[in-house]
Parts: sequence; structure tokens; C-alpha cells
Amino acid sequence: MPKRVQSPSSINTYKQCPRKYYYQYILRLPTKPSIHTLRGNVVHEVLEEFFDIDTASFNLENYQHELRKQSQSIFLKKWQAYQKELRQFLPTSDQEKFFFSESLLMVSNWLEQFIERIRASTPTNIQQAFRELTPVREQQYISPTLSVQGYIDAIEQQGDEVRIIDYKTNAYLNISEEQRLQLGIYSVLYHEKHGKLPNKVGIFFLRAKPKFIAVTQELLDHAVFEINLVHEKTQSIIITDYPIKTSPLCKTCDFYSKCFGTESKPKAPQSDQQVLLQQ
Repeated sequence: MPKRVQSPSSINTYKQCPRKYYYQYILRLPTKPSIHTLRGNVVHEVLEEFFDIDTASFNLENYQHELRKQSQSIFLKKWQAYQKELRQFLPTSDQEKFFFSESLLMVSNWLEQFIERIRASTPTNIQQAFRELTPVREQQYISPTLSVQGYIDAIEQQGDEVRIIDYKTNAYLNISEEQRLQLGIYSVLYHEKHGKLPNKVGIFFLRAKPKFIAVTQELLDHAVFEINLVHEKTQSIIITDYPIKTSPLCKTCDFYSKCFGTESKPKAPQSDQQVLLQQ
């Protein structure tokens, strides 16, 4: 049986709970959106589209004002695009105003740090400075060797230095073990494609600042070990091979009722080929 293509999300899901992995990645049951995932989508799309703005009219006197105006305009457009979905979780105007303001603050915080990077480059030409600081965005990397893939939010390159960055809107402001593994997988993917390692990998906590960790052999070895371990543990399509791992996260899981409720036994999973034929 060929290996499934894993991702940082699927690997961390298995580590959190094998049964959750079974429901999500083998049975392919749908997961429910949340206010946090929707807000994350809004903010990520703003930061991705920001670098497509036309800077032809920008100069050293007006660029800061123009960048703030453009970022707010993109944010408003994205919020409106998601507003119908957002209002399912934000039924009152006060709740929507709170999340709107908090999300806009994240974008503004990111932008001020970007403006600081422009200032630090002592530009004589704003267009050139903007272009040089524009990262590669939302780039997909796939490893046929390890059968793993990932989407990297931003890859910054200044001279010979490469930094891989993942954006997070969550309130926890320290790099977790799950995020460390994610960054390790990104480092492995980048190295396999480009033949060199990134200099730094990190999480940009949009409520605060980016935090980086060193790309060490230990980081790479741990990522490869976890990728291979999940491949080894997920060859079966038998539900009992995916035990429930109870934790405080159980009650917020989309599949809580399946594990602890009265739902009937799930149907046998479809093969990858069967799913593709139905698409």
C-alpha cells in the first residue's frame, strides 16, 4: 500500500490523537470551521495579497501612510468576503467589532514591523526596497522521497540569508513542540528542494513579534523521524489500530461524539483511489 502524503498538520494530528487522525485523514470526515480558523484565513490572505499592491506612486515622504492605507483596505475587503461565515460565530455586533478590531490590530502590528525593516534598509527608492523585502508567499513544497508536503507562509531572503516564517494568530506566544516540528518539516522540505538549509525558521506571532529557532541537525533528524513514524503507524485502515488518546482537547474535537457518544460504528474507509474517482 503506497504511503499517504503527510503534512505537518496530519502528523501533529496523529501525535495528538490517532483516532482523530483516523476520522480526519482516513475516513475523511469533514471538520467544522471555527471563528479562529476563519480569522486566521482573513489575516493570512491580507498578508499574502499585501505584496501585490502597486507602489508606483510611493515615495520617501508618503510610503508609510500609503502602506497603512493599503493594508487596511485589503483587510476590509477580506473581512467583508468572509463576513457571512464569520457572523455564524459572531452573532452580535459587539462580538464582531471585537474580533474585527483584534484582527486588524494583528495586521497593523505586522505592518509596523515591516515598515521598520524598510527604514532599517535606509532606502533611496521605495519601490526597490519594497521589492527586495517581498517574500515568496504561500509556497507549496512536496517531498516524493519522504511523502510529505507543506505550505510555507513566507520565505524571506536577504542576501545569502534565508528565513522561513509561519504566521500565527493564536494568543500563545512561545514556539510549541507542534510548531517546532512543523518548522523542522519545512526545513527538511526546503533543503531537499534547494540543496541548502534555511538560516532561520520561526513563527511570527501576529499579536507580538517573530521568534526564530536554529536549524540544527537535531531539528532535521527529529522531523524525519516523526514523518517516518507516522507513515509506519498509518498504513492500516482498521479503526482499532488508531486508539483514542484522551486529553483536555477531546471536548473541543470535531469527533468527540464519535469517540464518547452514541453514534453507530463508522463505515469502512474509502481508498485514496475511490475518493479521487468521486471528485
